[in-house]
Amino acid sequence: MLVAGVLSTAAEAAVRTAASCSRTDVQSAINAAGDGDTVVIPAGTCTWPTNLTIDGKSITLQGAGIDSTILVDGVSKGNFPNIPQMLLWRTKNVGVSRLTGLTVQGGSIPDAYNKGSVWFEGNSKQVRVDHVKFTPTQTSALHFHGNLQGVLDHCQFQENHFGVFVYVHHESWNDQGDFGDSSWASPAPLGTPQAMFIEDNVFDSSAGGAAVDGWSGGRVVFRNNTARNVGFSNHGTETSGRWRGQRTFEVYNNTMTYDSFSWGAAVNTRGGTGVVFNNTTAFSGTGWLSSAFDVNEFRQRFCDGSNIWDGNQLPSGYPCLDQAGRGQGGLMSGDPPTPQAWPKQAVEPIYAWNNTLNGLPDPVANGSLQVIAPNRDFFDTSKPGYTPYVYPHPLVTGQAAPTVPSAPTNLRIPSP
Repeated sequence: MLVAGVLSTAAEAAVRTAASCSRTDVQSAINAAGDGDTVVIPAGTCTWPTNLTIDGKSITLQGAGIDSTILVDGVSKGNFPNIPQMLLWRTKNVGVSRLTGLTVQGGSIPDAYNKGSVWFEGNSKQVRVDHVKFTPTQTSALHFHGNLQGVLDHCQFQENHFGVFVYVHHESWNDQGDFGDSSWASPAPLGTPQAMFIEDNVFDSSAGGAAVDGWSGGRVVFRNNTARNVGFSNHGTETSGRWRGQRTFEVYNNTMTYDSFSWGAAVNTRGGTGVVFNNTTAFSGTGWLSSAFDVNEFRQRFCDGSNIWDGNQLPSGYPCLDQAGRGQGGLMSGDPPTPQAWPKQAVEPIYAWNNTLNGLPDPVANGSLQVIAPNRDFFDTSKPGYTPYVYPHPLVTGQAAPTVPSAPTNLRIPSP
C-alpha cells in the first residue's frame, strides 16, 4: 500500500511514501517504483523478520532521518535458500542506487557466516550510501560485492563488540570471473574513480576490530574518516577458499585513535599496492598501537619456495603471489586456479608518507622481513605523479543531503 506519490509523466521520477516502515509496506512501495524514483520510509521503528530485495532498480531508498526511521535486523542468518541480509540490493548497471537517511540496528540472531545486515552487489558505478547510522550487534553492518563503484559517506557506525563494520570485495571486477582474478589481471590506476570510496564517516567501537576490511581483488579509498578503536585492514590471499587478496588501497587524511583497545597498527595491509599518507593516529588510556601503518605477508598456502604460483626467485618464495608491493599479472581462473604457474606480477610498490603516531612521524613497520623489503616493495616517501581523486566524491556534490518530501494533497495514485 502507498499513501502518497508524485508522478507527472511516465518519464519523470516519482516520490513514493510507504504506508509504514514495515518490511511489507516498504517492499510494496519499491515494487511500484521505477528507475529514478525515491521511496520514502516514514518515521518509526520496525523489525524486519525477512529479507527485502531490490532487484535491478536504480532508485533512492530514503528514511525520515537518522534515529527517526529505525530498521531492526530480525532476519534469520541461516544459509541458502534463506537470504540472511535484511536488505539485499542487486544494482542496475546504469543509474544511481542510493540508501540514505535512516538507522539500521542489529538484532539478536547470531550470524556465524558474517553476511551482514545490508548487502549491495552488481555492476553499478553509482552506488551511494549516506547519512545512515549502523549499530551492528551479531553481524557486520554493510557489504559491497561484485563490480561496484561509488561512495559511502557521512554515515555513523557504532558497536560494543569486536567486529568489522564494512566489507569491500571486487570478486567480479569488469564483470568477469570470480575470486578477484580479473581485478588482479587489470591495471589499477590510483587517484581515479575505479574504487569504492569511504569518506567523511565516523566509526566508533569500544571493543576493536576494523572500520573496513576486504579481499577478492577489492579496490578501496578510505579518506577523511574519524575512527575510534578501529582502523583500516585488508586480507591477502590467505583467506580460506580460492579468494585473492585486496588489489589496491588509498588511505589518507584520517584520524584514528585507540583508547580502550590494543592493536598492531591503525592501517594494516596483507597484500596489494596503494598509498597511505596524512593519517593521524594515537593511543591513550588502556589503548595501544605499535605503529600507524604496517605491511605483512599472510597466505593460506604459505609462500615458502614450494608454491608453483609464487615467483620463487629466493628461498623464501619471493615474489609471493599478491604480496605487498605486487600488482597486475596474468589472468588466472578456475578452482584450483590455472595456469598453474607464477602469473608474472608487476612490481607496484606501496608508498607511505606523513603519517604520525602520538604526534611523531611514524615510518612503515615491516612484519614480514623474509619477503617484503623497503625501497623495493614499499617506500617511506610520496608516490611520484600521484594525485588524489577529486574530493568530495562527485556523487556527494551531485546529490543533496536527504530531506523528507511533503506528501502532496488532492492526488490519488492507483494501487500497483
